[in-house]
Amino acid sequence: MSQSAETLLHNIAKLVKTDLKPLVEDIDRKGLYPEDFLRKVGAAGGFAAVGSPEEGGSGLGLAAQIGVLREIGKECGATAFSAWCQAACGWYLHQSANAAVRERYLADVLSAKVLAGTGMSNTVKHLVGIEEHFLKAEKTDGGYLVSGVLPWVSNLGDSHIWANTAQIGDGYVMFITGAGREGVTLNPCPEFCALEGTRTLALRFDKVFVPHEDVLAEPAAFADYIRSIKAGFILLQIGIGAGIIDGCLKEIELANVGSGEVNFYLDNGIDELQERYDTLLAKTVRLADEAWAGSAGLLETLQTRAAAAELCLDAAQSAALHSGAKGYLMKSPVQRRVREAMFVAIVTPALKHLRKEISDLEFGGEYSI
Repeated sequence: MSQSAETLLHNIAKLVKTDLKPLVEDIDRKGLYPEDFLRKVGAAGGFAAVGSPEEGGSGLGLAAQIGVLREIGKECGATAFSAWCQAACGWYLHQSANAAVRERYLADVLSAKVLAGTGMSNTVKHLVGIEEHFLKAEKTDGGYLVSGVLPWVSNLGDSHIWANTAQIGDGYVMFITGAGREGVTLNPCPEFCALEGTRTLALRFDKVFVPHEDVLAEPAAFADYIRSIKAGFILLQIGIGAGIIDGCLKEIELANVGSGEVNFYLDNGIDELQERYDTLLAKTVRLADEAWAGSAGLLETLQTRAAAAELCLDAAQSAALHSGAKGYLMKSPVQRRVREAMFVAIVTPALKHLRKEISDLEFGGEYSI
């Protein structure tokens, strides 16, 4: 990792301690959305790694961006997820061949002057045959008209933008839109058991106009474009899980100070978890560098993301068991980590989705899109 990346992570770690740590309980228990913190992360260069210097970024790459998400996740998994949404949208823009959409949005997303979401859950599930596509598009002068409903999109607000795809005939178009567009409605979702501070909303599109200047990938380029963003999209999520694992290992260490002798009899002890974690991190960094260069293998990427979800679940459960009754208190960080780890295993691509897609690739050949 370059010195500039090390400096970035040091600065983000300091910002997490001063500005995020005091908010964690309110984020988890009251659904506080940490908008000011996210903007400060952007001002500190915390989303710039996925953009080139010419685009207003640092060009440090996906591995550095994963490191930023990990630093945030060490303190708060929910906020790491919101930060992932921002970073993912920046990644989509960076990979787009449409100079107009990059010039219009990318620098502001990298600096978090504009906050951004990623409404790609339905798309990713649709492309592997899990769901129908919820948004439909039709051609019109200068662009497309998009209609439909998406039930869960995160890191949203009245001034936010986000990425979506819409189906048009047998093809798809991917684009940027925002809450201020005519025909867009943001609606509340049912209450979650965790991640309430991520500003997750339902979206309704009623003939929303999408000009060509806001298109990330036109239908003819969509398949190649999805291939170009998919590995990075998935690997960035490992940053969320990595931070949660760090937090769990810290809690296990604390629990072992007073109860190490009896905790010895538990499965998934700290040495075993740390060994698995070191292996996961090394593989993630290698794949992130390959994805930044456009050469990461999809099968290994999916397998590594699945391993991250499994390790996150094991580490959180182990932290709870090592902590005993103290970890069962609502105020315990361990109790929150269990719920955060569950989210890592169910957020798209969920563990069941990952295993399906891994199986498809192993037994059915290359993935078509």
